[in-house]
Amino acid sequence: MRALSPGFLTSLLKIFLDVAIIVLWGLLVLASLVTLSLMAFGIFSLTGMGPDLPDAFVRFLQLDIVIALPLGVAAIIAILFITDRLRRIVITLVQGDPFVPENAGHLRAIALAIAIYQIIRYGAHGIIALIFTVFGRPVESGVSVQPEFGLNALNIGAWIAVIALLVLSEVFREGTRLRDEQKLTI
Repeated sequence: MRALSPGFLTSLLKIFLDVAIIVLWGLLVLASLVTLSLMAFGIFSLTGMGPDLPDAFVRFLQLDIVIALPLGVAAIIAILFITDRLRRIVITLVQGDPFVPENAGHLRAIALAIAIYQIIRYGAHGIIALIFTVFGRPVESGVSVQPEFGLNALNIGAWIAVIALLVLSEVFREGTRLRDEQKLTI
């Protein structure tokens, strides 16, 4: 059995990332349109302006998922950004020179995107709990809307990924510096 060449796997990964970018853009447009239209209809129903909404639509607006839609849009944006940066790294790999200074920046940007998304997620969970409390929404199926503190609230895997990516970005930066320095030696 013949083994697959590294170039083939890299090209396959690039194709996968290209397709993922297209799918994520489609999801982002769809989720953004749904979120904006729900927000507009919600504002119309709260202010009493515009036509009366059908009862089924009003019941849909009262679902908890509607509150979480903006967080879903933020997640899609973060995944799209990360996928784009990974695609840029894979392009340099396909070209045969992955140790370029830009890749250190890409890895650092991915780490920061994950960290920023985690912080937004923590804030959004607090805001959702606050909205449920202020509007007196009943808590269904025994789910607690109390803010969590401690290790249960942290996504340890995401923060380990942030640290690992920051370390890898420094390794890339130092590796490119050493390679450039070696090119200058006789």
